[in-house]
Amino acid sequence: MKKMKKLYVFVLVIVLVMAGGCGGKAKQTTNVETEKAETGQADAEKTDTEKTLTIGLIPQSTLYVFYDYVKKGAEDAAKEAGYSINYQGTTTDTDGTGQRQIVEDMMVTGIDALAISATNADAVNDLLKSLEVPVIAWDCSVDPSACKTTVSVDHYKAAQSAAEYMIEKCPEGGKFAVISTNAGNAVIQDREKGFMDKMKSQEGFECIGPFYTNGELEKAANTMQDLLTENPDLKGVFMVNEGSTEGACQTIKNENREDILAVGYDTSESLIIYVLEGYLDGMISQNPYGLGYNSIKQAVAAIEGQTDFPEKMENDFVLVTSDNIHEAEITKVLDPLGTMNLN
Repeated sequence: MKKMKKLYVFVLVIVLVMAGGCGGKAKQTTNVETEKAETGQADAEKTDTEKTLTIGLIPQSTLYVFYDYVKKGAEDAAKEAGYSINYQGTTTDTDGTGQRQIVEDMMVTGIDALAISATNADAVNDLLKSLEVPVIAWDCSVDPSACKTTVSVDHYKAAQSAAEYMIEKCPEGGKFAVISTNAGNAVIQDREKGFMDKMKSQEGFECIGPFYTNGELEKAANTMQDLLTENPDLKGVFMVNEGSTEGACQTIKNENREDILAVGYDTSESLIIYVLEGYLDGMISQNPYGLGYNSIKQAVAAIEGQTDFPEKMENDFVLVTSDNIHEAEITKVLDPLGTMNLN
């Protein structure tokens, strides 16, 4: 009997030990699962906190090299701040409807701010006003109530500087023409008006145009050809953007008309070559790298809570000629990608 009691006690002890062990193990498993759940939640919170913020960047089009330089400046500014860029644009600089669709698509995929160069302000003003993210306008004119600020060159003043240069080079006066891109674009109108107002204010200077080419190189080249044919007394020509400048220079080079005083607007490798060859006397470069860089800086400031912005933030411009094209400050503006070996 005593042996049975001892055996009973022994078995009971083993059962209790096993039960305690299993209970401890079950509790330990529960703690691990809880820990994993808490860790997962913390990881999710960490992911949300550290998620890279994205700024939408929309050019007037992807048609010109100019916008590649803008994109480079924007990417550098975003990288400095730990942000990313969603860069999209239409293939022409007249597609206001397409640009509006890009804005809508970006809002669906998710952006934290938008930096846009509106092709047609009337096509996007209402949409921009409805956005819940900050909007920075650049190189365009939109309703001031639709954006925090506008980063842009003073295009009227820049075009006037082109006229002043041509007046200095041709003080005797004469007939000058303006080759433009598309009518109705506020920025382009400022360039046309700045140049023509200055020219017409000078005694002995005649200004004809603007002649519209819709930004097409071939059409700009043909327009330049027509001007040379129909105006044998033509002294010079001002072109308002990259496309019109390159097209006109093609004709000037083909006709070997180095006697035509030519000044363009915007920057590209092709235009730089025309300056170096002597077929383009000067070009207004509005520092496209700086335009992209400063636009993203303003977008970052808006995301991070800044509320006080100027209505317009003026971006620099330079008049590039064969005399200054190799200067360090000029090459920095002309070749932000560092691929042209201008020094």
